[in-house]
Amino acid sequence: MLVQIVEIFKLNFTLEWRRKQSFLGVVLYVLTTVYLAYLVFSGVITPEVWNALFWVILIFASLQAAFRSFQNEADRRFLLYFGMVKPQVLIIGKTLYNFFYMFSIGLLATLVFTFLLGNPIASPGAFISILLIASAGFSAILTFVSGLAAKAGDNPALPAILSIPLLYPQVLTLSKVSIRALTGFAWDINAPLLLVLSMLAVVTCLLSYLLFAYLWRD
Repeated sequence: MLVQIVEIFKLNFTLEWRRKQSFLGVVLYVLTTVYLAYLVFSGVITPEVWNALFWVILIFASLQAAFRSFQNEADRRFLLYFGMVKPQVLIIGKTLYNFFYMFSIGLLATLVFTFLLGNPIASPGAFISILLIASAGFSAILTFVSGLAAKAGDNPALPAILSIPLLYPQVLTLSKVSIRALTGFAWDINAPLLLVLSMLAVVTCLLSYLLFAYLWRD
């Protein structure tokens, strides 16, 4: 099973490398939106606005990236996968790939924000940890929704419609805990919020793992 998961991960990486314009499109989106924020705020921005803009831009960049998770799988390739791997293997491999993808985009966004809008992050270690947990939760939800959209005719509006309500609990918790990483983070005080955020990520991963098998057989 582990070998098949690695192969799915490598396949997605290879397909993404072959069409680099997709990744570059997400990078361009991050650069242009952050630069637009720089022009609007003239480079002067409060930590609260910095935090809000960061997560809004990262969420929509993740939506763009995750929507293509099953774009290469036409009906015939779904049938091919059906005979080769279990649905759990496919969803884990794609979720892992999207996790690394979204975490990389998050690091890029952090660097661009820091360069153009200043660096208000008081606790970099805490902020990176929050970004890791957020990437895990985002990738689980958005990968599953992407598979659902692919089965429903690959409607480009469907991932955004379905994923925004599902992401809301994570985004609400993220906004509370990440602003503390910017203004001063105490691990003992904020441990409950980090635990809640981690549990949300674990629950979404488990639900994606369990429900994808039913979607696969449809």
